[in-house]
Amino acid sequence: MGKWVTTNTAFTSFLSDRVGYKSGLALSRDEMVDLLDKSDPLLNIIKNDNEKLVRIPTDQIEDSFQIILCRLGGIEQPFVGHGPTLLKFEFLNNPEQQFLLQQVLQHLGENHFDRGHKSIFDNFDEQQFFIKIKEKYGVMACSISQRLVKLIKDSEEASPWDWLSARVMEWKSPIELKELFESESLNALYGRFLDQRYINYLAENPDKLSSMNWRKFEALTAEYFERSGYRVEIGEGRNDGGVDIRVWGQVDNKSLAPVTLVQCKRTKSKIDKVLVKSLWADVVDENASSGVIVTTSYFSPGASQVCKARKYPIREANKDTVMSWLKELKKTGRGVFMGE
Repeated sequence: MGKWVTTNTAFTSFLSDRVGYKSGLALSRDEMVDLLDKSDPLLNIIKNDNEKLVRIPTDQIEDSFQIILCRLGGIEQPFVGHGPTLLKFEFLNNPEQQFLLQQVLQHLGENHFDRGHKSIFDNFDEQQFFIKIKEKYGVMACSISQRLVKLIKDSEEASPWDWLSARVMEWKSPIELKELFESESLNALYGRFLDQRYINYLAENPDKLSSMNWRKFEALTAEYFERSGYRVEIGEGRNDGGVDIRVWGQVDNKSLAPVTLVQCKRTKSKIDKVLVKSLWADVVDENASSGVIVTTSYFSPGASQVCKARKYPIREANKDTVMSWLKELKKTGRGVFMGE
């Protein structure tokens, strides 16, 4: 196990830089502290803003970095292991698989890695590699090679070291995490209304829904309907007459009435029947088909009862619904922006 000798401030700067590079989110010292467990050995190093020399185990750097990256939604799980090592342990009691793994590793090293000087992402033709392995060693070896390449990709994407530039997405520039909570801006480089990097973060931290900026919550709702195939128009945010988002079908005709009117309520209080009646009035006024109240809470019994009793076409998209939206947006975002 190696150790890195550095200072508190230099290490914190390094960690912030690598997190920003891999996740696309720029974090402050306090934000990194909040993402780590209270028992994390690196916590005191990050907290202390001084030039004191420290000796940090490299495996601990990797562990803490992967915890942060996972909690930002950058990777799927913390503690991503070393691909070849994981397979060696898995094949411990199978000599044939052990032998084939060694052949695959040797072939990979000789034909691509250049003794550790290349990444798996550096102009590697994996399909051609799989074909050659199958021709030379057979079907089982080909299967092992496919798993090996996937595991190596995972471990490289989760690596903090600056010599390993592999990452899930080539983010053009980091955005500040604090803007999710402080800014009303709807500017989104990866998305139309809300940036995919904020979506990735919220999918892993749904408890932050109630504290995100109210305008960003409207943006999240609009982003969901947009990616679901609807045409979406988001209101001005203030003085919008109570309708936050208007949703049409795929027909591009603004003269048609909206299919749905949306009211967004980022609140801890339950939605009461007064808000339901207000949205129903807007639905009638605009000749829309229905209304949706999107909330970080839930309908009160009175709100649910008035919808049922008066047959209002007003539905609830509560906290649980929004959490399911986030999971879907994170998954589809990987396909849209990350080429999967």
